[in-house]
Amino acid sequence: MFEFLNRLPDRLKRITTGAELIREIDGLRFIAIFTVLIQHLHERFVRNTIIEFSSPVEDNVLAFVATRGFIGVYVFFIISGFILALPFAAKRLAGQTEMKLKNYYIRRLTRLEPPYIIWMSIMFVAFVLFKHQSFAEYLPHYFANITYTHGLIYQGWSLINPATWTLEVEVQFYVLAPFLAWGFFSIRNKVTRRICMTLFIFLFMIVQQKFEFFRLPYYLTVLGYLHYFLIGFILTDIYLVDWKEVRPRRNTLFDFLALASLVLVILVWDWEFNFPDRLAEAVLFFVFFYSVFRGNYANRFVTNRWIMSIGGMCYTIYLVHLPLAEFLMILTRNLQITNYYEVNLIVQAVIFLPLVFVVSVISYLLFEKPFMNKDWPKVVINLLSSKTRSTL
Repeated sequence: MFEFLNRLPDRLKRITTGAELIREIDGLRFIAIFTVLIQHLHERFVRNTIIEFSSPVEDNVLAFVATRGFIGVYVFFIISGFILALPFAAKRLAGQTEMKLKNYYIRRLTRLEPPYIIWMSIMFVAFVLFKHQSFAEYLPHYFANITYTHGLIYQGWSLINPATWTLEVEVQFYVLAPFLAWGFFSIRNKVTRRICMTLFIFLFMIVQQKFEFFRLPYYLTVLGYLHYFLIGFILTDIYLVDWKEVRPRRNTLFDFLALASLVLVILVWDWEFNFPDRLAEAVLFFVFFYSVFRGNYANRFVTNRWIMSIGGMCYTIYLVHLPLAEFLMILTRNLQITNYYEVNLIVQAVIFLPLVFVVSVISYLLFEKPFMNKDWPKVVINLLSSKTRSTL
């Protein structure tokens, strides 16, 4: 058993498409998915529990922190900006031929769509059967889900798996990313380039504030979050130009900055969307990412093999965690350990997190990791062709 657990992180290690594995990014994925898990667990627990707490939940410090788990979504968006800009920026800055758009879009499709269709199909069937919903009525919602258009068409969260709205935003950015990368990384001088990106983010945030892109109907589109993706662009620029050849020296000062920026963004973030707060959040997220790369203990944490392996399967975790939370609450809503919110949330987490981990590991190995091999369509076609020939 010990040997199995010791080897598990290596089994879960992601397959990258010709590029090096950036360990910090997988560790940051862990932070993003963990905060989202806690937020959704808190929401489902408070919504379903029969416990009368000794004090109002809204006055509880742990509950306050749990509700800020939404910031994990922003971390995901920054990571996507970083990762998607990387190949285009690397080639353009080196004066090489850029990645073909056809290959880029096909790779996005073959990498992300199969596990998404598999899990959305499973959840659609479960939704219809266990919630006694009309198959015909929700079939259009299912097709909107698997084509990443539910938010655009229905201007609301999916009833089958509400968390998938962020994946629709990601897909919208996948379409834009090559053109944005081409525009920004065509600027040869790095100072000018970074000033242009920073200025664009600032001006776009002003436009967001003016037209309230953070509210419906824009809330479920990339217009509400483009600035986070572009923060990832700036970090990509720094990584490629300043850190790629000469790795930055670790400094414990950045450990303090990483922790302080994370705490501050938790305190600053709210649903009011005031411009000074939103601007502060953008700066704090940049400081947090930068400091994780430059810090000592912060960097050690995110590059721990277990943290990286869990972060590396965040896509599967994200797809399965919310239905699992809903299912768990059916079984544990009557569970009560004292009248303290903190104690009961921790008990729920002790049950929920291992359940999500086990289901995610199995699902990841079966339904996601095989599609990380960019040549899997060719392998499948060759396999089908050989079977066809053998039957003739």
